[in-house]
Amino acid sequence: MFKKTLLCAAVTVVASAVSLSSAVAAEYPTKPIKMVVAFGAGGSTDTMARIFAKYAEKYIGKRIIVINKTGAGGELGWTFLSRAKPDGYTIGLINSPGVEIYPFTRAETIQYNLEDIRPLVNVVTDPGVLAVSADSPYKTLNDFVAHIKANPGKVTVSHEGVGGDDHLAALTFGKKANVDMNFVAFNGNAEATAALLGGHIDAFEGNMSEAAAQIKSGAVRALAVWAPERVSAIPDVQTGREQGMDIISAASRGIAVPAGVPDDIYQKLMETAKKVVSDEGFRAELAKLNMPVNPMYGKDYEQFMQTTHDTLKSIWDVEPWIVK
Repeated sequence: MFKKTLLCAAVTVVASAVSLSSAVAAEYPTKPIKMVVAFGAGGSTDTMARIFAKYAEKYIGKRIIVINKTGAGGELGWTFLSRAKPDGYTIGLINSPGVEIYPFTRAETIQYNLEDIRPLVNVVTDPGVLAVSADSPYKTLNDFVAHIKANPGKVTVSHEGVGGDDHLAALTFGKKANVDMNFVAFNGNAEATAALLGGHIDAFEGNMSEAAAQIKSGAVRALAVWAPERVSAIPDVQTGREQGMDIISAASRGIAVPAGVPDDIYQKLMETAKKVVSDEGFRAELAKLNMPVNPMYGKDYEQFMQTTHDTLKSIWDVEPWIVK
């Protein structure tokens, strides 16, 4: 009888917990949701986040407040996201490949692992581009390579943080061209673009969406886009492949939550994400910003991130890229 009583009590406790969890999920959300962005205001990540938040508010029924937590190439923001209370009231933008590689490139100091972050939806996959100012003497990629070779270690090229797609693209370019450059990190490509236009750096290594407007206006000259084929937004810009440098680089930007968010709440966020990504207005706004929508959801997105992690770690284990 005593064992049966204990068993009944245990079942009652579990049932009550499940019931309480379901009730909380049914009411969710009851207050504003914070969206953490690991890069500075005005950059492509921040811009996409604010557009996503605007449309998500329409579908989830509560305000979504974008909070910029910048520093260490995104690490501070992603650490903040991973440590947030898993109650659905903190979500965040994650950027690939940066979020996947820090757990092994910064293993001694990093304070999060991939397991601490649960992917929700990848929204955009944005190819890399190498660009110079319009008044630059470099007309082609080969012109730029020749100049770097004549001035080893002096030519400055921007990136958005060590280990990010910009940095890896610039390192790959340097290795394939057999040149030595001076890499300069910025807290977002908005800062880097301003530095390029102000003549403070020689070249910009960033994403197509961040440079397309300046390229189209003639303020910036793109030397190459690191995509398998030419990009429709900037059709006159040659790929690296066309110029003898087979370099493929892109940034994927998506939404994630802290691990441990209850499944019911996660599913509500998933439903919201799918509605946002399918919204014609949302897609139109991203198209105007030259951000290619490339949705991956849940397990598919998680698998993409794990594959990215494993592929880049296998390279790191054999030949770690130089930290500059």
